[in-house]
Amino acid sequence: MRPSEFSHLTETIYSAAVDQSVWPEVMAILRRTFESQVEAFYILDFARQSKKVVHVGGLDEFYWKSFDDRYFTADNPWMHSEPLHRPGVVRTDKSLAEYFRDARILRKSQYYNDWLRPQGIAHSLGVTLLAENGAKANLTLLRPAEAGCYSMREVRQFGRISEHLRRAARIALRLESASDGSRLALQALNSLPYGAVFLNSKGKILYCNESADALLREGDAITARGGRLTAVEQGDAQDLAGMLDRVASDPTEEAGIGPDSLAIRRPNQAGTLVLNAVRLPADQRAFATACPSVFVLIVDTSSMRTSDGERFRRSYALTEGEARLAQALVSGNSVKQAADAMGITYETARWYLKILFQKTETNRQGELVARLLGDAAVRIKPPTRH
Repeated sequence: MRPSEFSHLTETIYSAAVDQSVWPEVMAILRRTFESQVEAFYILDFARQSKKVVHVGGLDEFYWKSFDDRYFTADNPWMHSEPLHRPGVVRTDKSLAEYFRDARILRKSQYYNDWLRPQGIAHSLGVTLLAENGAKANLTLLRPAEAGCYSMREVRQFGRISEHLRRAARIALRLESASDGSRLALQALNSLPYGAVFLNSKGKILYCNESADALLREGDAITARGGRLTAVEQGDAQDLAGMLDRVASDPTEEAGIGPDSLAIRRPNQAGTLVLNAVRLPADQRAFATACPSVFVLIVDTSSMRTSDGERFRRSYALTEGEARLAQALVSGNSVKQAADAMGITYETARWYLKILFQKTETNRQGELVARLLGDAAVRIKPPTRH
């Protein structure tokens, strides 16, 4: 997926967070991107053994109506693989077989033989976005045997996208629960553990939640000048302005479109800020303005868990040395500092860095850090309430 395509997809995902009518467009893009036959976003209630549909496409009505009777069966291995249904875990029919150490575990089930096989479906790619009170919000893509199983490259790409899908689902859930007016909607945004900033196309701040406001007032990495979002250091400020300009530009204009993430180190505190920016179309944004607006999600890595190095290792098939370098770079160290801390030569660290670029499909250190931080963002600890 090219950077411009990824930017358009993330833009559409966050638009869907504030406008449910956009979810079919999100699902259609996913279906094209992963060459799937069926795409479904639904909520499974395991206590009632029923489902609630957000969107389903490519599925005959008969089969969708019969889904409950076929899925909630004792021999369906998906009913007995709780670790694969934890929020954020990307699962496939291959990972299901590996979990049970039985390549035919799914094909022996009633769910497969009475529901999947009659439709010619053999392979799945899915993730749980939310899990609350015995219900799981699942997003699943399905395709036939002749299309082949989902590759590791597709699984990694879907994992990147699922991080944005999870954040969007959380925002949508909070906004949906705040159903009695804009005052409660703003309270919902203020309860997020991330900074949320809405800008107009000129970079003027339209609204920022409490987390973002606190970061701006601290002013050790980002700040507000003349009503605009900017960075304290000149180099970071230029990079941020460039990113916001790209995101605010016409999304159909592919030339010059770059990554929509930026990592800025906090000089006065541990950790780094990672900023993810997406463009919100004028007819679907959350806050009215005469111009298309930009949404910026800000993640403070000082609240991240120390286990993210292992997460990077598993997500990108890194060696122990590569994972340690990735963790050191995410923590704000230079390649030289990371090499010294790891007890390896600078040349070895640079070699690891080249491999990290290849495995994460990035080209620059800043882009690499931003991607790793984006992958880890869902593991941010919620702020302590007093």
